[in-house]
Amino acid sequence: MGSWRVAGVQSSGQGRAMKVRILVFGRLKERFGGRSTVDVELAAGATLREAVRELEEGAGALGGDVAVALNGDVVRRDLDAELKEGDEIVLLPPVSGG
Repeated sequence: MGSWRVAGVQSSGQGRAMKVRILVFGRLKERFGGRSTVDVELAAGATLREAVRELEEGAGALGGDVAVALNGDVVRRDLDAELKEGDEIVLLPPVSGG
């Protein structure tokens, strides 16, 4: 399990920090040093969109084909959902094969 401190996330929160866990699968693991779990520290009140943006700044563009889930629910459009301490974000690359 790795730990990243993601700085620069601005939000309307009180400036306190919170930790969220990112689970990474498939080809995306390579961008995170082979780790499948990354703990990230964000400003209180940060949104899912801000978290994804910060991850992309540190690990490169995730690509439009990556599905994002928050606490077990795949997020289709609402990347503006406010995150809470202990939330779990899952990044799922497309699966191919036959």
